[in-house]
Amino acid sequence: MPKRVPEPQTGRCTDQPATCDPSRTIHPEHRMQRDPSETPRFTRTHPSVPRASGSEVDPGELGEPDLALLRERAFNLRWATVAPGVIPLTAADPDIPAAPCVRGAIAAYADSGHFSYGPAAGLDEFRAAVAAHFLLEKAAPIERDRVVAANAAASAITLVARHLLVAGDEVVVQDPVDFLVAESARRAGARTTAWRASGGRFTLDGLRAAVTPATRAVFVCHPHNPLGALLAPAEVRAIAAFAAERGIAIVSDEVWSDVVLDGRPFRSFAAHGGEACAPWVVYGLSKGYALAGLRIGAVVAPSVEAAARFVATEGFERTVEGASTLSQVAAAAALGEGGAWRRAFLRHAAAMRDRAIGVLASLDGVRIARAPEATFVLFADISGTGLPAEVLAERLEAIARVKVVPGAPRWFGEGARGHIRLSLATSATILDEALARIADAWPAVIARPASGS
Repeated sequence: MPKRVPEPQTGRCTDQPATCDPSRTIHPEHRMQRDPSETPRFTRTHPSVPRASGSEVDPGELGEPDLALLRERAFNLRWATVAPGVIPLTAADPDIPAAPCVRGAIAAYADSGHFSYGPAAGLDEFRAAVAAHFLLEKAAPIERDRVVAANAAASAITLVARHLLVAGDEVVVQDPVDFLVAESARRAGARTTAWRASGGRFTLDGLRAAVTPATRAVFVCHPHNPLGALLAPAEVRAIAAFAAERGIAIVSDEVWSDVVLDGRPFRSFAAHGGEACAPWVVYGLSKGYALAGLRIGAVVAPSVEAAARFVATEGFERTVEGASTLSQVAAAAALGEGGAWRRAFLRHAAAMRDRAIGVLASLDGVRIARAPEATFVLFADISGTGLPAEVLAERLEAIARVKVVPGAPRWFGEGARGHIRLSLATSATILDEALARIADAWPAVIARPASGS
């Protein structure tokens, strides 16, 4: 019987195949040439030239990764940390060069020669750019003064947890979910209970089952890493209403909210700031604008007054906390001028998702229940191979020379067992080579060792 694969997604790039046939998905012209040492070689191209405001950027003009630089600079399980010849589809940090407007803004600011302290809560232009972005892209009209600049989303969610929680508080956390979400609650001394996924999604019924009379807050990853699931606007409203009825605070990690695929609508929990759920939203530009190394994020507090208290109590006014002014300048340029770049990146991410599904879903023992609606990661169920995710990931690296993230509890919680996660935010050339290596090596990867060996 033919292996069942997910239906193609609407909004895919028009030059992509309409079916998930791996023989059509891996394009020969995108296959890398291998030298005897198996070190991948890529053709370096110049980044795309800045375009006039309002014009579109073709995904092919985003620019090729500069592997020489990435091998020097890309850490956190990526190019600078793997052996020569290994392709890392690991940490969710795009290989794609950042938008020209970002590079130009950094250069112009640096050329001034002055690097002074900025305001405690962040530069006005950064906070205003975030507020405008939430209105235009996230269905959330928010005041500028609800925004606080932070040293990346990871730091921001940890600060919010410390600000809201006390030791012993009960917090509902999705399972599986990125480890930083649960880690932030645990660092504040909270106890976590699991909101289990059902059919690859997190439902209001699942949240009801997880909540107890002792629940203080619910931490939600929206859109969700690693499942790629997206709460519909109606679901956001329903969860906010439920939390408000129970007097439960919401902390929403929305670092992936700039990577919503296929034109789907997105509603931020920040839209419910005036309600009893008092949502705290964490935002960052590492995913949707490829600015991970700039470590720039923001906290959107439920009110202007709450933001002021947060700044006063969490060390911003004493320069213990805060965000680099240079990073804020870059982020404001990305939000204000990088729209065409991001739209091209989203089209590219959707195409890479479809390519990866086409290959991986055809492999023995692999199941992809749902195509991601957001993010540029793919969470593949490999339980059918009979191998633990850690073992399979080790074999992929050793045999196929492709590194992935195993669905280990330390990365994503107990609900991640039996899965691997692949980050797809690289060029078509690199991804097609990685997929070809995986497909070619798969029989050896899943082969069980002979008895006694």
